[in-house]
Amino acid sequence: MTKRPVIAVTYSIAELPILIHWRRMFEGINASGATALALDTGSHIHHDMDTVMGNVDGLIISGGGDIDPTLYGGDPDDTTLWGVNDVRDGNEIAALRSARARGLPVLAICRGFHLVNASMGGTLWQDLLRDHPTPVRHRLGEENVVHPAHRVHLDDASAVARWTGAIELEVNSQHHQGIRELAPGLRPVAHSADSLVEGFETEDGLVVGIQWHPELFWHVDDHAAALLRGFTESCARDEAHVPG
Repeated sequence: MTKRPVIAVTYSIAELPILIHWRRMFEGINASGATALALDTGSHIHHDMDTVMGNVDGLIISGGGDIDPTLYGGDPDDTTLWGVNDVRDGNEIAALRSARARGLPVLAICRGFHLVNASMGGTLWQDLLRDHPTPVRHRLGEENVVHPAHRVHLDDASAVARWTGAIELEVNSQHHQGIRELAPGLRPVAHSADSLVEGFETEDGLVVGIQWHPELFWHVDDHAAALLRGFTESCARDEAHVPG
């Protein structure tokens, strides 16, 4: 790694009291060799997102509440929804588009995983237990997000497989929604035992999406730590960036 990259990390300040393990996300990014730039996308519209993306080396779109169902043709009155914030959705879609235009690596985690898929034309199961029940438990409670939940199988040519040196991972999990239809331009690279898509990449490999939470699991799981290091190293490669 040639330098210590700066990685913008989205979050919503209003959710911090609920998501009790989030401090580990910033600690994990720092431990991976990057400097985390905390970007509150939930409280106000960022009109300067291009400026922010022009001063960082990568972007992490983090977890949190559900995205607005109107982004994928879902039901906005669904009683299982929580934490919908269209300000955050808009800011993070703008950040994603700016990062893409600049050739910046992007890691989309859980909520971010859903947002990228929906913004590119994919759809979601709005509640897995109700709409797509399987034997795999995907939501174990916020307290248990630092414990393993189930296995995922990786495409051996995927970025996550390269970063972790594995084709199967024991991952943590805390989501009640999931990908129903994968967006055009995304290829599936990870699945759980119930065939739910748990990971995707864009065709150029610069956007990696995952359904689990290595940023909260890195301190107890070597593969999670390796995933964060791999992403950090991709952000440190100057040749991946388009001059802005």
